[in-house]
Amino acid sequence: MALVTAVNKSTPGSPRNAYAPQMNASYKAIKRITCLGSGFVGGPTSAVIAFKSDVEVTVVDINAERISAWQSNDLPIFEPGLNDIVRAVRDGNPPGQYNKGIGLCEMSHLNHIAKPKLRFSTDIDQAIKDADLIFVCVNTPTKTHGMGKGSAADLDFVEAATRTIASVATQNKIVVEKSTVPCRTAQSIREILAANAYPGVCFDVLSNPEFLAEGTAVRDLLRPDRIIIGSLPTPAGYRAATSLADIYAQWVPRERIITMNLWSSELSKLAANAMLAQRISSVNALSAICEATGADVDEVSYACGLDSRIGPQMLKAGPGFGGRLVSLPLPFQWRDAWRPTSVLVLVRLRQPVLTRSSCFQKDIFNIVYLSESLHLYEIADYWRAIIDMNEHQKQRFTKRIISCLYNNLAGKKLAVLGFAFKKDTSDTRESPAITLVSNFLVERARVAIYDPRVPQQQIWRELADNGCDPDTLKRNVSVCSSAYTACEAADAVVIVTEWDEFSNKTTAAAPPSKENREFLASPRSMEIASSLYKSPKMANQGPVSPPRSFKIPARKGTGIVIRDPINGEVKTFNSVAFESPPRQNTGLKLRDANVPFERPEQTFPENRAASALSATFQGKASTKCNTTTSSVDERLQAIEVKSSPVPSVRLDWARVAASMRKPMFVFDGRNILDHGKLEALGFRVEGIGKRGTVSREPLA
Repeated sequence: MALVTAVNKSTPGSPRNAYAPQMNASYKAIKRITCLGSGFVGGPTSAVIAFKSDVEVTVVDINAERISAWQSNDLPIFEPGLNDIVRAVRDGNPPGQYNKGIGLCEMSHLNHIAKPKLRFSTDIDQAIKDADLIFVCVNTPTKTHGMGKGSAADLDFVEAATRTIASVATQNKIVVEKSTVPCRTAQSIREILAANAYPGVCFDVLSNPEFLAEGTAVRDLLRPDRIIIGSLPTPAGYRAATSLADIYAQWVPRERIITMNLWSSELSKLAANAMLAQRISSVNALSAICEATGADVDEVSYACGLDSRIGPQMLKAGPGFGGRLVSLPLPFQWRDAWRPTSVLVLVRLRQPVLTRSSCFQKDIFNIVYLSESLHLYEIADYWRAIIDMNEHQKQRFTKRIISCLYNNLAGKKLAVLGFAFKKDTSDTRESPAITLVSNFLVERARVAIYDPRVPQQQIWRELADNGCDPDTLKRNVSVCSSAYTACEAADAVVIVTEWDEFSNKTTAAAPPSKENREFLASPRSMEIASSLYKSPKMANQGPVSPPRSFKIPARKGTGIVIRDPINGEVKTFNSVAFESPPRQNTGLKLRDANVPFERPEQTFPENRAASALSATFQGKASTKCNTTTSSVDERLQAIEVKSSPVPSVRLDWARVAASMRKPMFVFDGRNILDHGKLEALGFRVEGIGKRGTVSREPLA
């Protein structure tokens, strides 16, 4: 492999300047990457790396069915924008073929993918041999057996992947932990690789945890808050970290690429998810107080979020962040019988148990187990309380539904809208809907489920894995193809996932991104706007008349982000008023300036920005708009056009009301509904952290 020399280069993006002397050494330029695992982490990560860098990426998996899905146009997972990126880098993108992405400026060069750079395969051995760097993106579920049952991570898949790499690789490789693993797992990986490697073959182990939020995974990969790379404090470790950092640096600013030691990197992912889960549990605990006192949890969380020390993120009350309550081993059962060691013990199972768990719950369990293994029992109890609060929230929501329905669900039909654990994803791992539906079935209710993205078989599998009796599922559960079918003759509607189509609120236009605001506040934006409709024939031709205004009707479902030319405010318009350039006085009769100029409706290039805007975002020199040669369509590309979220059709709650049994109940588990509008239709509405219709009714 070709070697590149780093000159006067400290650890990429790292504030730890002590690493600088070791970085002035040769390091390998990565040309080929193999990703072991094609799930929610491996698939999107590999696609974006192939999309944004000059590296060829191969994704391998032992699941041939999943690989076949990745090779088709029906991807096994749903993420906004993922389909376009995968098709572009997997198939090679003919110009103009894919334009409907996710509204990001990065999507503007989808039409410039010259050749395929992303492959999906089941030939694991060959992919490992060909790779310079290997991502380990395998599942790390919570153990269901033995020591640490219910809290420790089951690292069987990690060990299996590590042993496969060692048995196949005949050249030096960089092995990168991408899966979420307990602290010091890298030490176990290093020992397994060293013990099973071919003579003369060396492996450098890095930790590069993912910080993806499902539903926004593509955005998180294109514009990450930070890239964490953990390495050993050795020259070889620094060189390996530099090789990986150079891949990300092709689209991520260097200051966001942070290097640290292996153990800090591993723990940072667990700590981040645990603290996010802590925020959710905190606001859910407040929601119970709000319901009892008459306060509104949305107003309380909004007020708290205005504090710059707290911030508004992850302060939305709901039915819980997902995760079944499992039986944790009591401390006295094993505290005295087990002592921690510096190296984690990896247990190889003959038939691994395919359990799954949500990231938040699984990572908190890992911290609980780590704390107890280090005899930090008070710390373990603190983190376990977050799990207890999460389970309490789901049970409290269930009890509220039962209480409002006259303490009896037997024979009643409940329409459950949403089964994914959050919107804009098809992932159902430990979704609160699983627990809620299971609770309804215990009460002998009939349940109709609708989710716009989750396949029917996936819903059946999740409920069966949760212990629901197959006969009960067949008799009392139906999976519907539309929300109207699910709500027909229902006694109550339960909103579990915050899909946009369920909401009846009037949504305001989303504010432009930070990059957009910076660009729109610059003189460059006004230069583009003023030249947007200037005809080349008008250039340098005599006196001009005063400017006039006209409106361009935008295509339905799109919005244009631009700075108001009068007061400088940044707004999103569906019909944008532009100030026209001064008009050449040719002696022709001019229209009345007070009469808007009517133009045919324009076809805007959806979901991609112009090269000038994209170059601005990427720190390149912007190319001035050539008003004498550029066409109208080319100049239009300088403004970002964003499509409305899919689906665009909202649920008609009046139609739902006409088909339900009376009295009609709606339980808003995500607080996405305008309760006043529903009550005007005759619904009795109950939300989390709010006084509902029933609680406000006076006693007879």
